[in-house]
Amino acid sequence: MVALESLKTQDRLLDRQAASSIRRQIVSGTMPPGHRLLETELARNLEVSRGTIRSALMQLTSEGLVCQVAFTKWEVAPASVHEAWELYTLRAVLEGLGARLAAERATPASRTQLAKAFSELEKAAKAGNREAIVDADFNLHRTVIGMSGHGRLIQQHERLIQQVRFQMTHIGLTARDYHHLLEDHRALKDAVASGDADKAEQLARTHNSAEVERLLAESVKEKSAAAGRDSPG
Repeated sequence: MVALESLKTQDRLLDRQAASSIRRQIVSGTMPPGHRLLETELARNLEVSRGTIRSALMQLTSEGLVCQVAFTKWEVAPASVHEAWELYTLRAVLEGLGARLAAERATPASRTQLAKAFSELEKAAKAGNREAIVDADFNLHRTVIGMSGHGRLIQQHERLIQQVRFQMTHIGLTARDYHHLLEDHRALKDAVASGDADKAEQLARTHNSAEVERLLAESVKEKSAAAGRDSPG
């Protein structure tokens, strides 16, 4: 009997492909916060069934990029300074743990991979290409987290990074001075590669401390402004 590939497997692949396509448009800013996501329109554009789109949107909802409204409508998740602050503070904790485990479990092969990731960041920074810098920055952090060997941490970190990038795009959070960015990442790379777990964790936790402080201050202003609008007057 000729073995046939499971159609269920193909369906799951289509779900993931559709989710990946929609995710790219959300993270890049093509689909802004609050943008209505119509199943029929997405199905037509991606040439898949509405069921496939629905599954993709459910996946993106679990990632925090899409919201379901009244159980029937879908829209891109909101973006705000407060949302970004929450994500950055959570990121510091996850990346601190990941860097500690990475330093403790580093191997010659993973050190080589980390050095390559840093070289890509260095190349992008020297070229001054902002989009390439952001890509390389996140890739280096993914590499460190990957070195941890902690499956659930890797999975949750990837979801978090997608949300961080989405918020960065929509609240206008730009990269810091490229020289300081490079030196911070070089220090993190060296601490992980040398097996200095304490230093690696500390550097990863404080890597974005300046951004966190700025976001906290902006978040307070944002809440005060909202309270002022809501107060009777």
